[in-house]
Amino acid sequence: MRLKSLVRPGRGLTNLMAAGAVTVGMAGFAVAAAGPASADPHQIYAVVGSDTTQDVMNQYSLDLGVNTLGSWNAVDPVTNTAVSPPPLITPNNAAAGQCSFSRPNGSGQGLAALRKSINPNTGATQLPVPPGPNCIDFSRSSSGPATADKSPTGALVYIPFAEDAVTIAAGSATTITQANNFTLANLQSLYNCNSVTVGGVTYNPGTGTTLGNIDMYIPQSGSGTLNFWAGVMGFLTSNLPPCLHQTIPAGVTGAGTIVEEHDGTAVTDDPNGVMPFSVAQWVSQRNGHNDRRHSAILQNIGGTSPCGSTAAPSNCTGAGTAINTGFPVTREVFNVVLFNKVTSGMTGFDPALAQLIASANSNLCQDAFTILTYGFALLGATTTDQCGSTASSLRVFDPATDPV
Repeated sequence: MRLKSLVRPGRGLTNLMAAGAVTVGMAGFAVAAAGPASADPHQIYAVVGSDTTQDVMNQYSLDLGVNTLGSWNAVDPVTNTAVSPPPLITPNNAAAGQCSFSRPNGSGQGLAALRKSINPNTGATQLPVPPGPNCIDFSRSSSGPATADKSPTGALVYIPFAEDAVTIAAGSATTITQANNFTLANLQSLYNCNSVTVGGVTYNPGTGTTLGNIDMYIPQSGSGTLNFWAGVMGFLTSNLPPCLHQTIPAGVTGAGTIVEEHDGTAVTDDPNGVMPFSVAQWVSQRNGHNDRRHSAILQNIGGTSPCGSTAAPSNCTGAGTAINTGFPVTREVFNVVLFNKVTSGMTGFDPALAQLIASANSNLCQDAFTILTYGFALLGATTTDQCGSTASSLRVFDPATDPV
Protein backbone atom coordinates (compact mmCIF):
# COMPACT_ATOMS: atom_id res chain seq x y z
CA MET A 1 0.00 0.00 0.00
CA ARG A 2 1.54 3.31 -1.03
CA LEU A 3 0.56 6.27 1.08
CA LYS A 4 0.86 9.95 0.36
CA SER A 5 4.24 11.33 1.39
CA LEU A 6 4.25 14.28 3.75
CA VAL A 7 6.77 17.08 4.12
CA ARG A 8 6.69 19.22 7.22
CA PRO A 9 6.06 22.87 6.32
CA GLY A 10 9.30 24.82 6.12
CA ARG A 11 11.46 21.70 6.05
CA GLY A 12 13.18 19.96 3.22
CA LEU A 13 14.59 16.45 3.01
CA THR A 14 18.16 16.22 4.20
CA ASN A 15 20.60 15.37 1.43
CA LEU A 16 21.16 11.61 1.31
CA MET A 17 24.80 12.01 0.35
CA ALA A 18 25.39 13.91 3.57
CA ALA A 19 23.44 11.28 5.47
CA GLY A 20 25.78 8.59 4.20
CA ALA A 21 28.64 10.38 5.90
CA VAL A 22 26.90 10.46 9.28
CA THR A 23 25.75 6.85 9.29
CA VAL A 24 29.22 5.30 9.08
CA GLY A 25 29.41 2.66 11.80
CA MET A 26 25.63 2.36 11.96
CA ALA A 27 23.38 -0.14 10.24
CA GLY A 28 22.69 2.12 7.25
CA PHE A 29 19.50 3.27 5.56
CA ALA A 30 16.02 1.73 5.77
CA VAL A 31 15.28 0.94 2.15
CA ALA A 32 12.43 -1.09 0.73
CA ALA A 33 14.69 -3.62 -0.95
CA ALA A 34 16.33 -4.51 2.36
CA GLY A 35 13.14 -4.83 4.38
CA PRO A 36 12.05 -2.73 7.33
CA ALA A 37 14.08 -4.48 10.02
CA SER A 38 17.44 -4.73 8.27
CA ALA A 39 18.70 -1.19 8.73
CA ASP A 40 18.30 2.02 10.67
CA PRO A 41 16.65 5.00 8.96
CA HIS A 42 17.17 8.55 7.76
CA GLN A 43 14.18 10.80 8.13
CA ILE A 44 12.31 14.06 8.69
CA TYR A 45 10.53 12.70 11.80
CA ALA A 46 12.26 10.39 14.29
CA VAL A 47 10.52 7.79 16.48
CA VAL A 48 12.04 5.39 19.06
CA GLY A 49 10.82 3.03 21.76
CA SER A 50 8.74 -0.13 21.83
CA ASP A 51 10.04 -3.43 20.46
CA THR A 52 6.44 -4.61 20.02
CA THR A 53 5.51 -2.00 17.42
CA GLN A 54 8.91 -1.32 15.86
CA ASP A 55 8.40 -3.63 12.87
CA VAL A 56 4.93 -2.40 11.92
CA MET A 57 6.11 1.20 12.30
CA ASN A 58 9.22 0.42 10.23
CA GLN A 59 7.00 -0.85 7.43
CA TYR A 60 4.66 2.13 7.80
CA SER A 61 7.67 4.41 7.33
CA LEU A 62 8.42 2.62 4.06
CA ASP A 63 4.77 2.90 3.00
CA LEU A 64 5.03 6.66 3.46
CA GLY A 65 8.14 6.85 1.31
CA VAL A 66 10.63 9.70 0.78
CA ASN A 67 12.12 9.09 4.25
CA THR A 68 9.34 11.05 5.93
CA LEU A 69 9.43 8.91 9.09
CA GLY A 70 12.40 7.15 10.68
CA SER A 71 11.48 4.33 13.07
CA TRP A 72 14.53 3.27 15.08
CA ASN A 73 14.67 -0.31 16.36
CA ALA A 74 14.89 -0.98 20.09
CA VAL A 75 18.19 -2.82 19.59
CA ASP A 76 20.72 -2.94 16.77
CA PRO A 77 18.75 -4.27 13.74
CA VAL A 78 21.74 -6.28 12.50
CA THR A 79 22.57 -8.17 15.70
CA ASN A 80 19.07 -8.06 17.32
CA THR A 81 20.90 -8.21 20.65
CA ALA A 82 20.53 -5.94 23.66
CA VAL A 83 23.81 -4.76 25.17
CA SER A 84 24.71 -2.64 28.18
CA PRO A 85 25.49 0.18 27.89
CA PRO A 86 23.39 0.67 24.76
CA PRO A 87 25.14 1.97 21.63
CA LEU A 88 24.62 5.44 20.24
CA ILE A 89 22.23 6.18 17.39
CA THR A 90 22.29 9.30 15.23
CA PRO A 91 18.92 10.33 13.80
CA ASN A 92 19.17 13.12 11.25
CA ASN A 93 15.67 14.54 11.50
CA ALA A 94 15.15 18.01 10.10
CA ALA A 95 13.92 19.31 13.47
CA ALA A 96 17.30 19.07 15.15
CA GLY A 97 19.96 18.29 12.55
CA GLN A 98 22.52 15.89 13.94
CA CYS A 99 21.53 14.13 17.19
CA SER A 100 23.50 11.32 18.84
CA PHE A 101 22.18 9.54 21.93
CA SER A 102 21.90 6.11 23.54
CA ARG A 103 19.48 3.82 21.69
CA PRO A 104 16.23 3.59 23.73
CA ASN A 105 15.21 -0.04 24.23
CA GLY A 106 11.48 -0.38 24.88
CA SER A 107 8.48 1.80 25.63
CA GLY A 108 9.76 3.18 28.94
CA GLN A 109 13.14 4.24 27.61
CA GLY A 110 11.49 5.64 24.49
CA LEU A 111 9.12 7.77 26.57
CA ALA A 112 11.95 8.98 28.80
CA ALA A 113 14.02 9.96 25.76
CA LEU A 114 11.05 11.79 24.22
CA ARG A 115 10.57 13.71 27.47
CA LYS A 116 14.25 14.72 27.49
CA SER A 117 13.98 15.78 23.85
CA ILE A 118 11.05 18.03 24.80
CA ASN A 119 12.25 19.23 28.21
CA PRO A 120 16.01 19.26 28.97
CA ASN A 121 15.12 19.55 32.69
CA THR A 122 12.84 16.50 32.80
CA GLY A 123 12.95 14.26 35.85
CA ALA A 124 12.70 11.13 33.67
CA THR A 125 15.62 8.74 34.18
CA GLN A 126 17.94 8.80 31.18
CA LEU A 127 20.39 6.46 29.47
CA PRO A 128 24.11 7.34 29.59
CA VAL A 129 23.88 9.68 26.59
CA PRO A 130 20.45 11.37 26.50
CA PRO A 131 18.99 13.08 23.43
CA GLY A 132 19.31 16.81 22.89
CA PRO A 133 16.39 19.17 22.25
CA ASN A 134 14.02 18.21 19.41
CA CYS A 135 15.90 15.00 18.54
CA ILE A 136 12.77 12.81 18.85
CA ASP A 137 9.32 13.61 17.45
CA PHE A 138 7.31 10.84 19.12
CA SER A 139 7.79 7.47 20.79
CA ARG A 140 6.30 4.00 20.35
CA SER A 141 4.58 2.38 23.33
CA SER A 142 3.10 -1.07 23.89
CA SER A 143 1.64 -0.02 27.23
CA GLY A 144 -0.93 2.68 27.86
CA PRO A 145 -0.68 5.83 29.97
CA ALA A 146 0.26 5.23 33.60
CA THR A 147 -2.62 6.01 35.93
CA ALA A 148 -0.41 8.24 38.07
CA ASP A 149 0.51 10.38 35.06
CA LYS A 150 -2.97 10.81 33.57
CA SER A 151 -4.37 14.32 33.27
CA PRO A 152 -7.11 15.65 30.96
CA THR A 153 -4.84 18.65 30.32
CA GLY A 154 -1.63 16.62 29.94
CA ALA A 155 1.11 17.81 27.60
CA LEU A 156 1.55 14.38 25.98
CA VAL A 157 -1.06 12.10 24.45
CA TYR A 158 -0.97 8.33 23.85
CA ILE A 159 -2.52 7.80 20.40
CA PRO A 160 -3.78 4.21 19.88
CA PHE A 161 -3.51 2.55 16.48
CA ALA A 162 -3.98 -1.23 16.90
CA GLU A 163 -4.81 -4.08 19.27
CA ASP A 164 -2.44 -6.78 20.47
CA ALA A 165 -2.68 -9.80 22.76
CA VAL A 166 -0.04 -11.26 25.08
CA THR A 167 0.41 -14.87 26.13
CA ILE A 168 3.22 -17.10 27.31
CA ALA A 169 5.62 -18.85 24.98
CA ALA A 170 7.69 -21.97 25.58
CA GLY A 171 10.40 -23.56 23.44
CA SER A 172 9.72 -26.42 21.05
CA ALA A 173 11.73 -28.75 23.34
CA THR A 174 9.90 -27.65 26.48
CA THR A 175 9.71 -30.00 29.45
CA ILE A 176 6.64 -28.13 30.74
CA THR A 177 4.02 -30.65 29.70
CA GLN A 178 1.13 -28.50 30.95
CA ALA A 179 2.33 -25.22 29.37
CA ASN A 180 -0.73 -25.13 27.11
CA ASN A 181 -3.11 -25.71 30.03
CA PHE A 182 -2.29 -22.92 32.48
CA THR A 183 -5.11 -20.61 33.54
CA LEU A 184 -4.57 -16.91 34.10
CA ALA A 185 -4.70 -17.58 37.85
CA ASN A 186 -2.01 -20.29 37.47
CA LEU A 187 0.29 -17.83 35.68
CA GLN A 188 -0.36 -15.12 38.26
CA SER A 189 0.73 -17.55 40.98
CA LEU A 190 3.83 -18.65 39.09
CA TYR A 191 4.92 -15.10 38.28
CA ASN A 192 4.70 -14.34 41.99
CA CYS A 193 6.92 -17.34 42.76
CA ASN A 194 4.19 -19.65 44.05
CA SER A 195 3.88 -23.31 43.07
CA VAL A 196 0.89 -24.58 41.10
CA THR A 197 -0.36 -28.05 40.27
CA VAL A 198 -1.88 -28.55 36.82
CA GLY A 199 -2.80 -31.90 35.27
CA GLY A 200 -1.20 -33.73 38.18
CA VAL A 201 2.15 -31.95 37.70
CA THR A 202 3.44 -29.51 40.33
CA TYR A 203 5.48 -26.62 39.00
CA ASN A 204 7.92 -24.83 41.30
CA PRO A 205 9.55 -21.59 40.06
CA GLY A 206 13.22 -21.41 40.87
CA THR A 207 14.59 -18.43 42.81
CA GLY A 208 17.75 -16.52 41.93
CA THR A 209 20.42 -18.91 40.71
CA THR A 210 18.49 -21.97 41.92
CA LEU A 211 16.44 -23.17 38.97
CA GLY A 212 13.09 -24.88 39.34
CA ASN A 213 11.16 -27.17 37.03
CA ILE A 214 9.70 -23.98 35.54
CA ASP A 215 11.74 -20.81 34.98
CA MET A 216 9.87 -17.52 34.75
CA TYR A 217 11.35 -15.06 32.24
CA ILE A 218 10.40 -11.41 31.76
CA PRO A 219 11.64 -8.80 29.27
CA GLN A 220 14.36 -6.23 29.84
CA SER A 221 13.84 -3.21 32.07
CA GLY A 222 12.04 -0.36 30.31
CA SER A 223 9.92 -2.73 28.27
CA GLY A 224 6.29 -1.77 27.76
CA THR A 225 5.42 -5.45 27.62
CA LEU A 226 7.08 -5.89 31.02
CA ASN A 227 4.96 -3.07 32.47
CA PHE A 228 1.81 -4.51 30.90
CA TRP A 229 2.57 -8.10 31.98
CA ALA A 230 3.40 -6.97 35.51
CA GLY A 231 -0.02 -5.33 35.74
CA VAL A 232 -1.77 -8.48 34.53
CA MET A 233 0.30 -10.82 36.70
CA GLY A 234 0.12 -8.61 39.81
CA PHE A 235 3.77 -7.86 40.55
CA LEU A 236 5.70 -4.58 40.72
CA THR A 237 8.49 -3.79 38.27
CA SER A 238 10.10 -1.73 41.05
CA ASN A 239 10.28 -4.80 43.31
CA LEU A 240 10.50 -7.89 41.13
CA PRO A 241 9.65 -11.28 42.68
CA PRO A 242 12.92 -13.21 43.19
CA CYS A 243 12.04 -16.01 40.77
CA LEU A 244 11.81 -13.73 37.72
CA HIS A 245 14.72 -13.68 35.25
CA GLN A 246 15.65 -10.73 33.01
CA THR A 247 18.89 -12.45 31.99
CA ILE A 248 19.39 -16.13 31.24
CA PRO A 249 20.62 -17.63 34.55
CA ALA A 250 23.72 -19.71 35.20
CA GLY A 251 23.29 -23.35 34.30
CA VAL A 252 21.37 -22.56 31.11
CA THR A 253 22.82 -22.20 27.61
CA GLY A 254 23.40 -18.52 26.89
CA ALA A 255 23.76 -17.60 30.57
CA GLY A 256 24.03 -13.85 31.07
CA THR A 257 22.14 -12.93 27.89
CA ILE A 258 19.60 -10.13 28.39
CA VAL A 259 16.02 -11.32 27.81
CA GLU A 260 14.77 -9.13 24.97
CA GLU A 261 11.01 -8.97 24.54
CA HIS A 262 9.51 -10.97 21.67
CA ASP A 263 12.81 -12.79 21.14
CA GLY A 264 12.50 -16.50 21.91
CA THR A 265 16.18 -17.10 22.73
CA ALA A 266 15.59 -17.62 26.47
CA VAL A 267 12.90 -20.29 26.15
CA THR A 268 14.72 -21.96 23.25
CA ASP A 269 17.88 -22.24 25.35
CA ASP A 270 15.98 -23.20 28.52
CA PRO A 271 13.49 -26.08 28.08
CA ASN A 272 12.06 -25.24 31.52
CA GLY A 273 11.39 -21.61 30.58
CA VAL A 274 8.27 -19.59 29.77
CA MET A 275 8.07 -15.91 28.82
CA PRO A 276 5.41 -13.37 27.83
CA PHE A 277 5.24 -12.86 24.07
CA SER A 278 3.20 -10.47 21.93
CA VAL A 279 0.82 -12.44 19.73
CA ALA A 280 1.05 -9.75 17.04
CA GLN A 281 4.84 -9.97 17.09
CA TRP A 282 4.75 -13.77 16.89
CA VAL A 283 2.37 -13.72 13.92
CA SER A 284 4.37 -10.94 12.26
CA GLN A 285 7.59 -12.88 12.68
CA ARG A 286 5.86 -16.02 11.40
CA ASN A 287 4.95 -13.94 8.34
CA GLY A 288 8.66 -13.36 7.74
CA HIS A 289 9.14 -9.97 9.37
CA ASN A 290 12.35 -9.85 11.45
CA ASP A 291 11.92 -13.41 12.72
CA ARG A 292 13.57 -13.87 16.12
CA ARG A 293 11.22 -16.46 17.60
CA HIS A 294 13.86 -19.19 17.44
CA SER A 295 11.74 -22.15 18.65
CA ALA A 296 9.27 -20.20 20.80
CA ILE A 297 5.68 -21.45 20.51
CA LEU A 298 2.66 -19.54 21.80
CA GLN A 299 0.50 -21.25 24.44
CA ASN A 300 -3.19 -21.06 25.33
CA ILE A 301 -4.39 -19.35 28.51
CA GLY A 302 -7.41 -20.86 30.24
CA GLY A 303 -8.03 -23.11 27.24
CA THR A 304 -8.37 -20.13 24.87
CA SER A 305 -6.16 -19.93 21.78
CA PRO A 306 -4.34 -16.62 21.22
CA CYS A 307 -5.11 -16.84 17.49
CA GLY A 308 -8.27 -17.30 15.45
CA SER A 309 -11.40 -17.05 17.57
CA THR A 310 -13.17 -18.95 20.33
CA ALA A 311 -15.40 -20.55 17.71
CA ALA A 312 -12.52 -21.32 15.33
CA PRO A 313 -9.26 -21.44 17.31
CA SER A 314 -5.94 -21.52 15.52
CA ASN A 315 -2.46 -22.62 16.51
CA CYS A 316 -1.19 -19.32 15.01
CA THR A 317 0.68 -21.00 12.17
CA GLY A 318 -1.84 -21.05 9.33
CA ALA A 319 -1.82 -18.55 6.47
CA GLY A 320 -3.83 -15.46 7.35
CA THR A 321 -3.86 -16.28 11.07
CA ALA A 322 -4.81 -13.29 13.21
CA ILE A 323 -5.13 -12.43 16.89
CA ASN A 324 -8.10 -13.82 18.75
CA THR A 325 -9.61 -10.53 19.99
CA GLY A 326 -11.57 -12.59 22.55
CA PHE A 327 -8.32 -13.73 24.22
CA PRO A 328 -8.26 -13.00 27.99
CA VAL A 329 -5.13 -10.80 27.77
CA THR A 330 -5.32 -8.01 25.18
CA ARG A 331 -4.00 -4.45 24.98
CA GLU A 332 -3.91 -1.43 22.73
CA VAL A 333 -0.62 -0.12 21.32
CA PHE A 334 0.24 3.55 20.96
CA ASN A 335 2.39 6.38 19.69
CA VAL A 336 3.17 9.09 22.25
CA VAL A 337 3.50 12.73 21.15
CA LEU A 338 3.03 16.31 22.31
CA PHE A 339 -0.73 16.97 22.29
CA ASN A 340 -0.29 20.48 20.90
CA LYS A 341 1.67 19.20 17.90
CA VAL A 342 -1.21 17.06 16.65
CA THR A 343 -4.16 19.27 17.63
CA SER A 344 -5.36 21.95 15.25
CA GLY A 345 -5.50 25.43 16.72
CA MET A 346 -2.87 24.76 19.39
CA THR A 347 0.47 26.56 19.54
CA GLY A 348 3.05 24.41 17.79
CA PHE A 349 0.51 22.44 15.72
CA ASP A 350 2.27 20.43 13.00
CA PRO A 351 -0.34 19.36 10.42
CA ALA A 352 2.07 16.99 8.68
CA LEU A 353 2.85 15.15 11.92
CA ALA A 354 -0.85 15.03 12.80
CA GLN A 355 -1.60 13.50 9.42
CA LEU A 356 0.89 10.73 10.17
CA ILE A 357 -0.61 9.41 13.42
CA ALA A 358 -3.57 11.44 14.77
CA SER A 359 -7.28 10.90 13.95
CA ALA A 360 -9.09 8.03 12.23
CA ASN A 361 -8.18 9.64 8.91
CA SER A 362 -4.45 9.64 9.63
CA ASN A 363 -2.20 7.80 7.23
CA LEU A 364 -1.41 5.20 9.91
CA CYS A 365 -5.06 4.44 10.68
CA GLN A 366 -5.76 4.17 6.96
CA ASP A 367 -2.87 1.71 6.48
CA ALA A 368 -4.95 -1.27 7.64
CA PHE A 369 -3.12 -3.67 5.34
CA THR A 370 0.21 -3.08 7.09
CA ILE A 371 -1.33 -3.21 10.58
CA LEU A 372 -2.90 -6.60 9.81
CA THR A 373 0.12 -8.00 7.97
CA TYR A 374 2.23 -7.30 11.03
CA GLY A 375 -0.10 -9.35 13.22
CA PHE A 376 -2.18 -6.68 14.94
CA ALA A 377 -5.96 -6.36 15.02
CA LEU A 378 -7.77 -3.18 14.01
CA LEU A 379 -9.39 -0.94 16.60
CA GLY A 380 -13.13 -0.57 16.16
CA ALA A 381 -16.54 -0.26 17.75
CA THR A 382 -15.85 -2.90 20.42
CA THR A 383 -12.44 -1.60 21.57
CA THR A 384 -11.82 0.88 24.36
CA ASP A 385 -10.40 3.51 22.00
CA GLN A 386 -10.60 4.24 18.30
CA CYS A 387 -7.57 4.44 16.04
CA GLY A 388 -6.02 7.90 16.12
CA SER A 389 -7.92 9.08 19.20
CA THR A 390 -6.50 12.01 21.17
CA ALA A 391 -9.16 11.88 23.89
CA SER A 392 -8.48 13.58 27.22
CA SER A 393 -8.38 10.14 28.89
CA LEU A 394 -5.19 9.41 26.91
CA ARG A 395 -3.30 12.53 28.00
CA VAL A 396 -0.48 12.57 30.57
CA PHE A 397 1.80 15.02 32.45
CA ASP A 398 -0.13 18.07 33.58
CA PRO A 399 2.20 21.03 32.85
CA ALA A 400 1.32 22.71 36.17
CA THR A 401 1.77 19.76 38.53
CA ASP A 402 3.65 17.00 36.69
CA PRO A 403 5.77 18.47 33.87
CA VAL A 404 7.13 16.39 31.04
